[in-house]
Amino acid sequence: MKKSLSPRRTKSPCAAQELARLAANLAASGSYKEDVFWEKQLGIKIEAQLRTSSDQNLEEALKLLYATDSAGYGEFIYAIETAIECSTLSYEGCTYDVLMFAAPVLASSRFSIPSGPIPEPTLNTFRAQFQTLLLFENTELSLADYLFSPDQLPRGYQLTHELAKKLCTAALSGGNLHMNPQQFSETENFLSDTRYILGAIAVRQGEPMFRWQETDITSQMNNGETDAEYSKQGIFLRWKIECNKVLRSLFQGCALDSVLPDGFFSAWRMADRLARPYSMHAMVNFLQSSLNIPVTDLRAVIAPFHGHSLEEYRVSFTYIDSDEVLYGIVWPLVGEEDETSDTITQIETTLQECGVTRIIQLDNRFPLESCEECGAPLFPNPEGEIVHAEFPEKGDKIQIQLH
Repeated sequence: MKKSLSPRRTKSPCAAQELARLAANLAASGSYKEDVFWEKQLGIKIEAQLRTSSDQNLEEALKLLYATDSAGYGEFIYAIETAIECSTLSYEGCTYDVLMFAAPVLASSRFSIPSGPIPEPTLNTFRAQFQTLLLFENTELSLADYLFSPDQLPRGYQLTHELAKKLCTAALSGGNLHMNPQQFSETENFLSDTRYILGAIAVRQGEPMFRWQETDITSQMNNGETDAEYSKQGIFLRWKIECNKVLRSLFQGCALDSVLPDGFFSAWRMADRLARPYSMHAMVNFLQSSLNIPVTDLRAVIAPFHGHSLEEYRVSFTYIDSDEVLYGIVWPLVGEEDETSDTITQIETTLQECGVTRIIQLDNRFPLESCEECGAPLFPNPEGEIVHAEFPEKGDKIQIQLH
């Protein structure tokens, strides 16, 4: 999620330091009871910050913790996300637990991948499948009637919290949330990209939300069904099949792969992880069809790129008998991945799944450089030079990028 800069007048060193102190105490806690105490205190302070029109103090506290307390930094991130996507609301005399969720969809196409308003019939069908396949009984649901691209998601914590409140309020009344298309900028076209359907769930306080939280599976089973079919994985497999059917009309000319809906931040991170191998497969398929060559004619070059630390790997594709870079893809680090993570193995495994077996791994420490004229990232050639990818003129020129 991209963060927007806030006016400096909203910055409070004392508030940031207090947030950092509470998060550090939570990380240092040695018991469940103490955890609960610090979580409550930290949650109250975060809620107060989210009611302002600025992320400044939250950002400053994150900077302090990043520099001094990695465990506290992790606890603070989790606390912010929890405060945004989870809450407890009262409605018509009852107390409800509410959750903002995201349902990501990975898509690839040589044409444009759609975003924008979701037609009402499609939204209603999606809603029915969502309730039937994923949600526990008596769970209320709301959906935003808009298909979000990554660049159209809320920018920053406070704006995400604002959208979460609207979705959760709509869920309590059992309705959907209308989004004004005019508030969103046009999204760029990419060979492979992610789309998000956002919504909220509301249940009576303490009750389960999802079907995989069912404790009495046996009573729900029909003839021939097994426990595995009611597990989270079994439910997900059925969901992928039905979700792809429902969304097919929205994604004409696209290949689809639905990701299991979850809390907004968890689903967003999972989509980021899954988008990397998905985009790699889309890239290799595109190169084969555009160049009319077998995959065995391609070679991949993998190299690490650093800012202050390792931030991403870039993978170049060349003919096996040429050093000229045809195309490249960025494989960013996600979450807690760093230089100690086995990311290279993940990339090589994905390439081999695609059929690319000629792979060169460079150990150079490359800077995060892009083309000064067009802004496109530069990619490594087999000789260890970073160059502009030059696709043959007869091929279609499609910008390849990972969000």
